Amino acid sequence: MNIFQEELWTDGMQEACAFCNRQVPTRGHHVVPRCKGGRDIAPTCHSCEDFIHKTWTHNELRDEINTVEKIQSDPRFQKFLRWLYKQQEGAFFRTRRNRSRTDQPYR
Repeated sequence: MNIFQEELWTDGMQEACAFCNRQVPTRGHHVVPRCKGGRDIAPTCHSCEDFIHKTWTHNELRDEINTVEKIQSDPRFQKFLRWLYKQQEGAFFRTRRNRSRTDQPYR
C-alpha cells in the first residue's frame, strides 16, 4: 500500500501512522508543508504531527527533512519514538516548542 495520497485529507483514518507505525486515529499530513509546495500526504497521528511541527520549521521540512524516511532517521525523532513507545497505547501528547528552533517568520 502506498502511504502517500495526492491531495486527500483523511481526518480520523484508522490506519497506522506513517512515522511511528502505531494503530491510532490518523489524519492526512503534508510531509512538505502545503504552503511550501508540498503535495504528498501521509497518515500521521496527532503526537507525531505535533512533534514534527514543533521541531522543524516549514523551510527545514521543505529543504532538508522532506521525506518520511528522513524524519524517521533524525536522532531527535528517534528519541521521541523511544519515549512514545513507552506510553499508554492510544494516548496522544502535546510537545513544547524546540528551544533551538528560531522564531523567524515563515518565508
